Amino acid sequence: MEMKINAEKIIEERKVRAWSQQHLADVSAVSLRTIQRVENNGSGSLETVKALASCFDLDVAKLFQPETPSKKIFSKSKIAILSSTIAAIFSSVLFLAPSTMASDIKIYSDEVITSTNNDYRVYSNNVEIFLPKTLTYEVLVDSKWETATPEIASGSVKVHLESSVIFIEKAIITKTEKGTKITTNYAKFAYTE
Repeated sequence: MEMKINAEKIIEERKVRAWSQQHLADVSAVSLRTIQRVENNGSGSLETVKALASCFDLDVAKLFQPETPSKKIFSKSKIAILSSTIAAIFSSVLFLAPSTMASDIKIYSDEVITSTNNDYRVYSNNVEIFLPKTLTYEVLVDSKWETATPEIASGSVKVHLESSVIFIEKAIITKTEKGTKITTNYAKFAYTE
């Protein structure tokens, strides 16, 4: 069974005695390769640790890698915080509608707020919505608009999808070759089931 050995302690004890790795191998009856592995990556068997402790006239426990539970917890905490931060940033920057809700819709924004029962999302600040031509949807504009939607238009909009609706305030709508791009600072994506 491989043990985690304090390589720095082994090197320190060997150098204090002015021993080479070969001399330590000879004195401890451990191979040179094992001494090199212990000093390079701190791994070795319990028998190796006992042999080295005997050579250095030390208690075996002094040669094991010291436990640092606070560092492990701190590292795990750092990873958890970093993961949470990345997830929060990702979810606030990009939201793809679930596949049952027209998976081709792409909504980008600086901020996203989801309702507690997950029946709507509010997007704010630099919102961009892309509706591909392949998607079936109906865009209803406010009463100031003509019936034919121009290539570029602005105003309040409702986009009706199969089982949801997107409410958009002060939208700027641009039709492209691939679909419709809507930019705004506020949009609400609600399920209508």
